[in-house]
Amino acid sequence: MSIAYRADIDGLRAIAVLLVVFNHLGWSWFSGGYIGVDIFFVISGYLITSILSQQMHEQRFSVAEFYKKRVVRLAPAFFTVLIAVSVIAWQVMLPDELIKYAQSAIYGTFLMGNVYMRDEVGDYFSQGVDSIPLLHLWSLGVEEQFYIFWPLILLVMFKVKRRQWLVVVVVAGIIASLYYAKQQLGINSQKAYYSMLVRAFELLLGALIVFLPKMVIPRIWVYLGVTLALAVLAATTFYFDQHTPFPGTMALIPCLATVAIIYLGRTGVYHPLLSHGLSVWIGKISYPLYLWHWPIIVFAGFYLLPETLAVQLGLLVFVFILAWLTYRYIEQPCKRFSKSTNWRVIGLGFMLPAFSLAAAAKIVEQQSGFPERFSNTVHTQLQALNSFAHQIRGKCIGYPNAENFSSVEICRLGVAKESVDFILIGDSHANSATGMLDVWAKDAGLRGYDVAQSSTLYLPQVERLARHGTIWKANTAFKTRNDAITQHLKQKHYPMVILTGYYHAYLGDTLELEDGVHQKREEILYHGLKRALTAAQNASEQVIVLLDIPELQTKRADCQMRVEILQRQEDCTFSRANEAAVAAQFNQIVQHLRKDFPKVQWIDPKDVLCDQNLCQSSVNGIPIYRNHDDDHLSFYGSVALGKAYLNQLGNPLQ
Repeated sequence: MSIAYRADIDGLRAIAVLLVVFNHLGWSWFSGGYIGVDIFFVISGYLITSILSQQMHEQRFSVAEFYKKRVVRLAPAFFTVLIAVSVIAWQVMLPDELIKYAQSAIYGTFLMGNVYMRDEVGDYFSQGVDSIPLLHLWSLGVEEQFYIFWPLILLVMFKVKRRQWLVVVVVAGIIASLYYAKQQLGINSQKAYYSMLVRAFELLLGALIVFLPKMVIPRIWVYLGVTLALAVLAATTFYFDQHTPFPGTMALIPCLATVAIIYLGRTGVYHPLLSHGLSVWIGKISYPLYLWHWPIIVFAGFYLLPETLAVQLGLLVFVFILAWLTYRYIEQPCKRFSKSTNWRVIGLGFMLPAFSLAAAAKIVEQQSGFPERFSNTVHTQLQALNSFAHQIRGKCIGYPNAENFSSVEICRLGVAKESVDFILIGDSHANSATGMLDVWAKDAGLRGYDVAQSSTLYLPQVERLARHGTIWKANTAFKTRNDAITQHLKQKHYPMVILTGYYHAYLGDTLELEDGVHQKREEILYHGLKRALTAAQNASEQVIVLLDIPELQTKRADCQMRVEILQRQEDCTFSRANEAAVAAQFNQIVQHLRKDFPKVQWIDPKDVLCDQNLCQSSVNGIPIYRNHDDDHLSFYGSVALGKAYLNQLGNPLQ
């Protein structure tokens, strides 16, 4: 005897998978679409617990049988997608990318994808995730790890034969997991995102439904209740974003809404939206749809497809076709293997393909990603992309601490001589500009000294607050470093002071500036820069402001290299109009500062990188941005930009 089929749960699956897909496509109305995974967790907890409870009640539960059915359910589509993705990865991924892919494939194959993402990737919302085709397998890891322990716990409780203890155990598990989630979010929110123990309460909420008493509820109240719960899901999808502290207590909102929908559906009355034929069909293909969608989106980026609505809709249609084909010709036929012996299915259906893929992945690692697949030009470009100034000059950025600077000897720029001609002050963008300044300084026979610190634009008497979820916290290192710079400039004279940084970012919505006087962020930035320029002028004969490079916006840092690999005629330029719009507010501040400080020299790399309409993402075939980054210069890219500036406009330091 099996549990009764419920069309509304397939409809709920449809909503969950569509939320995830729309979120991953980058559609702004679905900024909280990641809650679709949480909906899946609640559904899974309910269905698995329903099946296990019935089998245990009827005394026909078998551990081997349970895992055999998990293999029949998951393995066919899983390995189909994994093999297809691996073939494409071989074609388009560079050696270092392929090695990382192979590592993620090993973890994902053995249902430890969440562990890999936790340890090797970190932030689910970071820039680099758009190159990780198996990122989404973390959720399968969470589920299957939960299923290692949950059947055994249930089995013990059924042996006790006291139903009320089941409810107590489930509720206690929910509370414990929520407490642990809150604790881990405060320690490391990035790693908490992938944790099975953090997510356990979501699955347990689904399990709790099984043990709640059924109620007779009028049809109209079922419709109203489900409609309200769906509205809550829609609201969280719209209002949640990457800054929402998640999972933890905020995850309770979509999870409890899902619980309400599933519980009300136990009456046998299904909401028309959930039981509609289209919703049910999408729900039935939701698993292969989930498996296919993210790799396809990632590889679209590798193939340099533009992020237009037309392309995104095309990808969506393509993913649906793949999902249906997988469901019709892979999943459905493989159901017949549920009648085969347990160990035959587990051995041939999971262990054999898993170990075969793992062996192939290890060969990729041992062969260093097979670099011979690509030309020397590609390797040169890759070297530039992966040259990080914060690694090459690691002891010159926020080192040894915010209060003290590294020695002048360690952080030399330009020529080797006794006197120091200039000091470079700024944030990580100042650090990434050191390659360019080193070229200029050597050409001019100057010696420089850099004291950059990440996320620390020089703004005297200004506090910087960063948003952690819904809470704003002061960055003490910001003020400490800036106070130290101010004191240093009072005590030390330099012929030249160079200021630079990621200026317009300090006008964004992910941080706040406070100076105790002004209210508007642009006013705080303006007056902070005025104080910075004043301090610099008092400490030197010449002050230079190095303006920032344009953000890539719609292009990839590795665009030029991908053109080489794919042998395509692809334009890697990007619109200057977009760049101007992003930096418009800061440019107004610059106009005022130019009037206030007529002796200050302003250097703009865009004079080399851009014409009136377009900006370049590479110089003389060298990508200038860091890999998986849209606003930092790579070290070699910075050097290439410095040389190009010299050739076209001369040395700005002379």
